[in-house]
Amino acid sequence: MRAGVIGTLLVMLLSATMTLALAGCNFKDIDRRIFVVAIGIDPGRKEGTFKVSLKLAIPQGDVTKIDEKMQILTEESDSISEALRRMKSKVEKELDYVHCKSVILGEGLAADDIRHVTDWAVRRRDIQLILNFAVGRPGALEVLQVKPPSERIPSNSLILAMSGQGTESPFISSVYSYQLMRSIYENGIDPILPVIEAQKKDQFLIDKIALLDKRKIKLVLSPDETRLFNLLSRSNLRTNFPAHIGGGMYQYYTESSSSSYQIVTPADEDPYLRYTIKIRAILEESSTAETVTHHMLKRIGEAGAAELEHAVTALLVKIQGSGMDPLGWGLHYGARHWNNDTEMADWERLYPRLQFQVKAKVDIKYSGMIK
Repeated sequence: MRAGVIGTLLVMLLSATMTLALAGCNFKDIDRRIFVVAIGIDPGRKEGTFKVSLKLAIPQGDVTKIDEKMQILTEESDSISEALRRMKSKVEKELDYVHCKSVILGEGLAADDIRHVTDWAVRRRDIQLILNFAVGRPGALEVLQVKPPSERIPSNSLILAMSGQGTESPFISSVYSYQLMRSIYENGIDPILPVIEAQKKDQFLIDKIALLDKRKIKLVLSPDETRLFNLLSRSNLRTNFPAHIGGGMYQYYTESSSSSYQIVTPADEDPYLRYTIKIRAILEESSTAETVTHHMLKRIGEAGAAELEHAVTALLVKIQGSGMDPLGWGLHYGARHWNNDTEMADWERLYPRLQFQVKAKVDIKYSGMIK
């Protein structure tokens, strides 16, 4: 009898403990959640306010469904956190940010100050540091509203394009939140952001990058300049470049590429930055009927290298003229000069006097499939 009473009490105690544990964990099943896949932030109508937009993917439960439902919520407030809290009153399910992969900053906001938004993004506990940042033109909301016909999951087209998991475009630069935060606060390097243009309701264009001075946009590179910037900033860029010989135009495809630089500071001469670019290529297009021989391939490579040297030098001079350092030359300089008190001040005096020397080598191995 006594053992039965004790057993009953133990069961009651265990049941009460499990009830308290379940009540405290705040777990919500997937059918009670809506997933935020992208966030857009524009300037609000009142000065000092934000217009925050969320692109939501609504789970359907059937993995074979092709047409996934999506919803866009918009709210204005003087803080991003407050806008998100207010938007919870517009839906019946919990907003879940674990699948959020993109933050789009409206061009008006990026032209003013991005530091508030980036600070919020890295502090937020349920948003990953591999979030992609970009500038939306004409605004972030317009970019979120774009729905390409090929998109099966809401905002998946932006995620695939920005992360490089889908298209491998030479005009797209991926910028994660931890990279952006580092570039804002690190001496010797300035941040960049890709620019996404909403052209139609079902089409966007990403072929430019914006250079920022730690705070706002100072310069937007053209598509050709963006491609050259990516050639300098990452290895094995898959793209094509032109070469002109006489009246003929040739295009070669970069099978592999690499670039390196060295900052040289002679005692009695102006400092200079020496870039070395190496490309292994394939001839992809010819506007002439001339037979392409091994000797001709060498001439095309030399002509392409000369044009590339000229274009890269013009880009470097343009970046220098803007006063920004998106390629991290100052960080490189500071890492090789061992005086933390004066190295950045020395670099700021040296940078405007810097000369550029670009040496490109284009090795075209064969002429495509035509023998």
